[in-house]
Parts: sequence; structure tokens; C-alpha cells
Amino acid sequence: MEFDFYSFYEALNNSGARIRLDAGDPDLPPPGALLEVLMAELPRSLGYTSASGMPELRERIAELHGVDPKEVVVTPGAKAALSALIHSANSVGVFAPYWPGYKSAIAIFGKRLVVRHLSQEDSWLPGQDDVLSLAGKADMLLVNYPNNPTGAVLDSKTARGILEAARDSGMVVVSDEAYRDIVFNGSRLVMASLETEGVVSIYSFSKTFSLPGLRIGYAVGDATLVKRIRDFIAATYTGVPRYSQLVALKALELVVEVSEEVRRVYYSRLSAAIEVIDSSVFEYTMPKGGLYLFLKLKNGIDGTRLAYRLAEKGIGVFPGVAFGGARYRNYIRVSLTAPANTIVDGLKAITKEARIMAGGQRWR
Repeated sequence: MEFDFYSFYEALNNSGARIRLDAGDPDLPPPGALLEVLMAELPRSLGYTSASGMPELRERIAELHGVDPKEVVVTPGAKAALSALIHSANSVGVFAPYWPGYKSAIAIFGKRLVVRHLSQEDSWLPGQDDVLSLAGKADMLLVNYPNNPTGAVLDSKTARGILEAARDSGMVVVSDEAYRDIVFNGSRLVMASLETEGVVSIYSFSKTFSLPGLRIGYAVGDATLVKRIRDFIAATYTGVPRYSQLVALKALELVVEVSEEVRRVYYSRLSAAIEVIDSSVFEYTMPKGGLYLFLKLKNGIDGTRLAYRLAEKGIGVFPGVAFGGARYRNYIRVSLTAPANTIVDGLKAITKEARIMAGGQRWR
């Protein structure tokens, strides 16, 4: 039976697990200035809004990225923008490992999923050959960097190569940039800044600003793709609440300073985690960004069995199979969305359970 990512997550929520290293739900508080805007605007901002988004927010986003406002749409979270474009595609190419939400959206809209598996030996990064392997099989390429779950980050040269190969293959490129601001090693990259035609970049205010409950994001890029998203929103969500958009407008004023602090906190947590990872139990590629560690279990340990055993002990992690199937059965994903001491305690407990599964005598 295929692993059900969302059912497992709901079971963890209902179990009262004490150490949650599973979901990418930021534990950092939102900036106080954003909460002030929210509290002030909420009572008077409950009416309908435009499907495209407030003009002043779109203009600010357009200014930020050097595009025309018609190449910007405000979205009810990044997921809505992704869903809109998946809905308009025939088949969607993705690089594995990938976030399970892509597969769910592709399935619910009855589209075809085409997967190209990447390797840990190549630091989970795609080359032009990986893109060209999808030629004729997919009309849309969905990429995600910094990557969930691996933490891989594209440099501009690699990104340009991907865009060139996709264009040659007749694929539009949809870039999920939910973790765009959380880059430890490398440069912050907006795909649509490299190439606008046939490309759209999607951003979320959930991760950087700890605002997942406001369901606010935006898409910028090819005007035709942006209009598809706008039309989808008009037909489904109607529009994004005005109070969420006003918070987002304020957030863009603070993005530089907030991003610096968020990167500092998550990198310090990553460093603490690395200190206690036992190389006799795990191997990994050092994340260059994002919120996760994708750990390979040695000695043939099954990540799904380990995840269920840990859940029984009140510890949440996601098994690797959730991110692309059986090829990742010996992996788990650990989230950095908990205080450093909690992550360290969790990793120690995970290591202990993995040792038990591998056979205690061998580890003495």
C-alpha cells in the first residue's frame, strides 16, 4: 500500500506527539509589526477582493521583481497557484525527491505525473540531461529550490541551463520558491528574474514570516501563466482576504531584516543537528537552504517502519517514501521547525531507535 502522507500527519496531530520534526510548520513567531497590521485591519477587511489581488500589493511585488503588474497575481497561498497551473497542464514533470503535495494535486486533477529521479551523489541537483529526459513526456516542469526535502539550492548557471533545456523541450517552468529566503549557502534565486517567457515563480509568506494560517502568496512571471492562476482563483477562492494582503504588503517592507534573522535561526538549528548526527547510522548531503534534513539510514533500515515506531513513542518524522516512492525507503525527513534542543533530543531518540532496528549487538 502506498504511504499516505496526509493521513500520517493527521494521526500525529491526534496522537499528542511530544517531539514534532515532521511538518514544515514554522515555530518562530510572526514579526510583531505584522500582527499589529492584522489586528487593526481584520475587523474592517472581511469583504470580497479582486481575484488578481490589491493593486498596491501587486505594484509593490512588480517593483520588487522589475516586472509589469500584469505579470503578478496575489494568491491564497502558494498551493493555489501551483494547483491552478497543474490544472491547466496535461502532464507534469518533477524531479524526485519531491514534496508530496505535488503528487496529490496532479492526481486530483487527473493529470499525468512524470518523474526524473536525482541522486544524492550529484547533491540532488538536476542537469540539462535530466530536463531533456522529460521532453515529449511533460508540458510543464515543476521545480522547487531550495528543495523540500533535500535542501538543495540552484545557482544561476544551473538554473539557466534548466530553463534553456525546458524551452527547447517545449515545457513551461513553474518554480515553487516557498523557501526562497532561507538560503544558507548560495544566492537567493527567482527563476522568473532569469527568464519571463514560459516561466512563473511562486512565493509564499508562510515560511519566512511564519504566516501559514493567512494563506497568502503570489506568482510572478509569464503574463499568460499569471492569468491562468487569476482565472482559477476567480472560479474557486474568489480572492485573497484584504487583511492578509495588507499584512503581506507590510511584510515586503521587512523582508530583508526578517530573512536575515530567519536564516540565522534555522542555520543554528541545522548546525546543532549536524553535531549529533551519527555517521554510523546516517548519511546525508548538507542542506544549503530550506527547513529540512533528508537523512539516509544505513544498514538497510526501513524509513517507514522507523517513522511508525517513532510515532508510537511520541516523535514525528516523515519517511522518505513520501517524497518519491520506494526508491527512498531508506530515508527520513527531519524538520528544523523546533527549538535546537528539541531537534537534538529528537535526533538522539531517532538514532537510538534506528540502532535497535539494525540489531543492538552490532552497535556496541
